[in-house]
Amino acid sequence: MNSLDNFFRNNKKRFDIYEPLDGHRQRFENKLIGRVKNNKPKHYRWWAIAASLLLLVGVGSEIYFVRSQKNDISNYAPEIKRSENYFAVIIKEKIKEIEAIETPETKKLVNETMKQLNILDNAYQRLLLDFKKNRENKNIINAMIENFQKRIELLEYAKKQIEEIKQFKTSDYEYQQI
Repeated sequence: MNSLDNFFRNNKKRFDIYEPLDGHRQRFENKLIGRVKNNKPKHYRWWAIAASLLLLVGVGSEIYFVRSQKNDISNYAPEIKRSENYFAVIIKEKIKEIEAIETPETKKLVNETMKQLNILDNAYQRLLLDFKKNRENKNIINAMIENFQKRIELLEYAKKQIEEIKQFKTSDYEYQQI
């Protein structure tokens, strides 16, 4: 290392050809002081970010749960919710019955029935919105019940049609056998 030190000592004039600008030392010291000040609160910044996120999650979940409770019909009229559940069980059972007896010949009828059920469900959703706006209107409640009854009637009619088609196919096959 002595040779390297000697090299720099002997060639010092080659390296020191430029002088720093006025105020260089002061600017350099200010930058150093600024870095020292900025280094301290970095861990506080992380805590602030974590606290903010926690606050956002808490407020967001509270808003979500309050809104979901407001949109639930059981908050408006528990007896309507019970009726809705009762009819929903019956409708699901009827759909299962139809799907169990469905054949390739009746597939079109079943698909059309499901489309009609969808239309009735959309109408029910609109009635539900009307009910939430005007809970005292008995006509809306009656229309909601009639909607469920129409769905059940539609499914019973479809089941009857499927059974008739199956019966026709069976009797037609028996006729051809004789």
